[in-house]
Amino acid sequence: MSAGIEAYPWFLNKPLEVKVGGLMVTTRLTVHEWVDHWKPLLEHIWQLHLAHPKRLLVAIGGPPGSGKSVLAEQIHWLAEKKFLPDCHAVALPMDGFHYPNEYLRSHLHHMPDGELVPLADIKGAPDTFDVRNLKQHLHQLRNRPEDMSWPGYSRVEHEPVPHEYHVAAAVNLVIVEGNYLLLDRGIYAGIAGMFDFKIYLETPAAGIISNLVQRHMAGGKTLEEAKAWLKSIDLPNARIVESTRQNADLTIERNTVDDIIALHWRHEGRGNAER
Repeated sequence: MSAGIEAYPWFLNKPLEVKVGGLMVTTRLTVHEWVDHWKPLLEHIWQLHLAHPKRLLVAIGGPPGSGKSVLAEQIHWLAEKKFLPDCHAVALPMDGFHYPNEYLRSHLHHMPDGELVPLADIKGAPDTFDVRNLKQHLHQLRNRPEDMSWPGYSRVEHEPVPHEYHVAAAVNLVIVEGNYLLLDRGIYAGIAGMFDFKIYLETPAAGIISNLVQRHMAGGKTLEEAKAWLKSIDLPNARIVESTRQNADLTIERNTVDDIIALHWRHEGRGNAER
C-alpha cells in the first residue's frame, strides 16, 4: 500500500528552512535523496502511523553534533506540509531534560579514576539528564492526554526552558531527538522501548567535530575552549552513543554535506542500503 507521497515535490534542490533551537536553519533535499531515501523513509513512517492510529512515537538518536535536530525538524516540516498524509507532527528535543546548572554545580560525579567532579564539568554526559522526568513525559506522550507541555533548551542561557513546547491531543506523530534515547541500560533502561520506531543518525566524524566546535563557539566558548570540551566531553559521550546503534530499527547514513546517502535497516547487512 502506497502512502501516495509525491515522486518529485516542488521543494527539491531548493533552500528549505526549518526552525532548530529557536534559529532558522537552511537545508535542502536533493532529487536523488528524495527518490532513493526520503520517499522510502516517509512511506515507512506512514505505514507505521496506520498501525498506530492513536499516536506514533519516533526516536532519533546519534552522537552530539550529528544533526539529529535538523532531521527531526525536516520530518516535522514534511508532515506539516502534508507530505505525510493525515499526520499532525511535532519535533521535541531531549536536551530540555538537562538538569539546571545550579543542580549540576552542586552535585558530584565519580570519574573512572575515583576523582569527584561537579556534574557541571561533564555536562552532556548521561548522568547530567533528569531521566526520571524524561520517562514521565514519554509515558504522557504515549497516553495522549488532552494536551501537555515539553521542556526546551536555550543554547544562549545554557539552561532548560520549562514548558517551551505544547503537544496538543491532535498530534499523532511525535519525533523526539537526543543523544541517549537508544541507550537501554542503567537509568536509561526502558526508554528505547517506549518508541514505535527508532532511528540512528550516522554522520562523518569531520562533520560532527565541525558542528560541535561551531556550536560551542556560538555559545560563548573560545576556539581553544571548544576544542578542549570536544576532546574531554563530547567525544567520550559520542563513543557511548555509538554503542546504541544496534538498538535502532534504521540507521540513516549522511555525508559531510548532510545529504542522506544510505538507509540501513535492522537485520539487513550494512551493504544492503534499502529496505
